[in-house]
Amino acid sequence: MEKGYNKADAFENSHQKISVLLSENQTERPCVFLSHKKEDKHECKKVAEYFASAGINYYLDELDEVLQAAARANDPELIAESIKKGIRESSHMLVVVSEKTSKSHWVPFEIGYGHSAILDKSTNEGIHDSKIKLAILILIDLSEKQLPDYMQMAHIIRGTKSLNQYIATVSGKPERSLIIEKRLFSHTESLHPLRGILNRKM
Repeated sequence: MEKGYNKADAFENSHQKISVLLSENQTERPCVFLSHKKEDKHECKKVAEYFASAGINYYLDELDEVLQAAARANDPELIAESIKKGIRESSHMLVVVSEKTSKSHWVPFEIGYGHSAILDKSTNEGIHDSKIKLAILILIDLSEKQLPDYMQMAHIIRGTKSLNQYIATVSGKPERSLIIEKRLFSHTESLHPLRGILNRKM
């Protein structure tokens, strides 16, 4: 299985679409839109790398050239349209939340649009595990009690154990198999790549 990639990267996205067209065995992999506050970019990139190792695609805005140009031009309308496009092209949304998130203007917008574009659509299509389509990943510096009410409606992930379970559900593969294939680390592993970012055994 190939590694996942950032679908915000236009070059990589085009290359992967060609690969899918040339291969009868490749199917469209899930894609997780990663919502986060800019100050949590480092932690979010580590989470993205963990998804990629598990063979899950993701959308991380730093390689979205249109969005970055809109941000430099201070064009909120184009920023919003770029974000909405990224969410619509994703099958899941994961919001990386820390104490800094409360100061974000865009994360609440992304969650609201994610409800409509991902969660509500899945519910209308009769997908039983639709709640997992919109998930909140709590970084180590935050208590679950500090989450605002609109985040409490989503699937809450806290720690490496629950993140592994989430990835297994999204990928459709047993967690144990992903660990044996060295695509995931066991939550008990002391050298876990997300150590210091998430609680290790939760």
